[in-house]
Amino acid sequence: MRLLTCVCVLLSGAAVADSEVFHGWSKDGTWLVYEQRTHDDRVELYFCPTDPQTNPTWPAALHNLDREDGTLSCVRFLDPNKAPYQWKNLLVLPAPSMQQAGISISPELATDGESPGFTLVAGDKKQSCYASATREDSKLMKTWFHPSSRFVAAIIDGNFRHCVVTLKPTRAVKPPGGKKK
Repeated sequence: MRLLTCVCVLLSGAAVADSEVFHGWSKDGTWLVYEQRTHDDRVELYFCPTDPQTNPTWPAALHNLDREDGTLSCVRFLDPNKAPYQWKNLLVLPAPSMQQAGISISPELATDGESPGFTLVAGDKKQSCYASATREDSKLMKTWFHPSSRFVAAIIDGNFRHCVVTLKPTRAVKPPGGKKK
């Protein structure tokens, strides 16, 4: 019984240790930062452009550094102390939210098919945001919208995910009479 308890504690500790933290987007939304805490107590920082077609306005020191290709093409710092000075002051992290400007995030995750992940909804239109390794028991833990509503970020099972919003925000328009249409 003790062995089973030890194994469960070790496995639950490993799941917590391999979690990612979202720090936020640049004010103009061209780049973002998240960190990964590894099982051996290392913290790695990732500076990533939000859109591959746009040049990020990040600190000049990042322009000539190698990027790792993955879901996002990021500059990785194995030592957070080597990241650009006061990088956190360049970011905005809105309060976690499941909706903004008429776009909402479905609380149910898609786990099968070609696009596992989370779904954005605006009226009768939907957009899938890919999140690999999403399973039936996966949990959508936190979500954020960039103030411009162009980007959304999510933590699913402790893993950071980012999505460019292609849906058009639906805002209620007030006519001159003052009542919403």
